Amino acid sequence: MPRGASEQEIKKAYRRLARKYHPDANPGDPEAEERFKELSEAYEVLSNPEARRAYDTYGHRVPRGAGAGGGYAGEDPFGGFQDIFEAFFGDRFGSDPFFGGRRREPSRGGDIEAEVTVSLREAAFGTEREVRVQTIKNCPVCGGAGGTKMRTCPTCGGAGAVRMVRESLLGQMVSTQTCSTCGGRGQVVEEECGRCRGSGRVSEVVRREIRIPPGIDDGMRLRVSGGGHAGEPGGAPGDLYVTVRVEQDPELMRDGDDLIHRLRINFVEAALGTEAEVPTLDGERTVRIEPGTQPGTAIRLRGEGMPRLHGRGRGDLKIVVDVMVPTNLTDEQRRLLERFEEASGEKTYDGTDGRDSFFERLRSVFR
Repeated sequence: MPRGASEQEIKKAYRRLARKYHPDANPGDPEAEERFKELSEAYEVLSNPEARRAYDTYGHRVPRGAGAGGGYAGEDPFGGFQDIFEAFFGDRFGSDPFFGGRRREPSRGGDIEAEVTVSLREAAFGTEREVRVQTIKNCPVCGGAGGTKMRTCPTCGGAGAVRMVRESLLGQMVSTQTCSTCGGRGQVVEEECGRCRGSGRVSEVVRREIRIPPGIDDGMRLRVSGGGHAGEPGGAPGDLYVTVRVEQDPELMRDGDDLIHRLRINFVEAALGTEAEVPTLDGERTVRIEPGTQPGTAIRLRGEGMPRLHGRGRGDLKIVVDVMVPTNLTDEQRRLLERFEEASGEKTYDGTDGRDSFFERLRSVFR
């Protein structure tokens, strides 16, 4: 029920629970009778408009004079309303909004982080890696209890919870709390376990085979359910998270699902055209360089890129042509180039500039 519940909603909840815990419905059950009294007292306060308004305004810590009648006093002047609020709107007694009574649930185990490194080709086609992780497990001798001989907790009598009585505006209010002696287990150690020395836990190195799926990218994490530290007895274990690092490849650069290769040819090959061998994930492949190919030209080989991790097919391989210009010319080479320049005219370079500029071609590679 929300904190701002209306009077009708409170009345409806009261009637439903009153029928459940009424002494006539539970003959000979003193606990039900006591809960029925608590319920009636709580409803009496929450149905008082002035007391309810003071609690909605100030919460558990109401200043002096703020409640009904303006005369509350004591260290916690509105302490009783905290119990009432927990009873009607919280889970003080467990799943039942009033008096469900349950012990603390066993804690889940902690998660573990690990890291593996794979090559680009291993990331493309998938592989396996072994990881070694230090894990905390429940002691195999005592099962995580911390002792080989246990006895019923003297504080809670094995219930795992204790009933606390406190004074409030309406008299005594009873609440249920996890037993501090046994931590909610209902048992305490009588004879300490020699293997774990009473801790209930042991540390060990575990080897796990991790399957790297095809198409995985650098920095992605794989989750191994239940591969983490053990929880408390009865609690779920944590998970193992493995971060995958993909090494840079000397020939292929990744761009999402696409790959990029820089193909270096000299200016004569670019002008006259040639054939060149380029690396792919599946081996070498011959590509044709057309005459007049400009620096930054991209040749696309469809389906030669990375497999799509969450889909079908593969990306593309983009071959970016890098035209090398000579820097150390002999005298003979210089004379030949000068003669070529003398014989060249505007038509020699027609179509090499304009809209299809070097930067436009380069940008298109990463689109």
